[in-house]
Formats: sequence, C-alpha cells, structure tokens
Amino acid sequence: MDRGLGTIIDDYTLYRIIEAIIVILYMFMVYLGIQIALTWKFLKKDCRNSDEILSQKGSFIRCSIFISITGFFISFNSFFEGIGELDSTTYELIKLIAFSGLIFFFYEWYKLLSKVKKRT
Repeated sequence: MDRGLGTIIDDYTLYRIIEAIIVILYMFMVYLGIQIALTWKFLKKDCRNSDEILSQKGSFIRCSIFISITGFFISFNSFFEGIGELDSTTYELIKLIAFSGLIFFFYEWYKLLSKVKKRT
C-alpha cells in the first residue's frame, strides 16, 4: 500500500482504520442477522409469502452479485496469502471488500423480509 497511499497516510494508520471499520461492520452484521432471524420467525409462512420472496428478480440478482463479490475476494485473499506477496494492510483491505459484500447481502435480505412483513 505504500506505493499508492504512502505520501498521504502510513500503513499502520491505514491498517488500524480498516480494522476499526471491520469491527463496526461486524456489529452491524450481528444486528442485521438478529433482525433477519426475528423477522423470519414471526413471518406468517404460507405459500403466498414464499412465492413473493422468491419471485423478486431484482433482489435475487443483487444478492447473487453480493455473494459473488464476497466469494471472489475471499478466494483472492486466500490465494495471495498462500503466496505471501502482499502486505497486511492490503490483506485487510481485501477482507474489508469481501466482508462488505456479505453485509450488503444481509441488508438486501433484511429489506426484502421487511417488505413482506409489512404486507402481511
């Protein structure tokens, strides 16, 4: 990371900032996970709701993109970790990008289930 941002911010400070963002995103993911679980638990499970959830084409495409981003960057991180080419700040940045895809996936499910719950 020194080549790109070396004149603006040093690696250790950038590493600590990325770590703080990841911790905040972990807390947000736990919140979303609890909200999704509670919404799913109290959702009336009749045939109409399940068809309504699965027929959201735009939401399905967005969720697929988010999961693809997460999978790509996790495999990218694992590959380069085995080679040992990158520094720890770059690993954390790749981890942040992968984790962001997972957060967006959770948020998309939360929005979808909230809409279905409001209709019932």
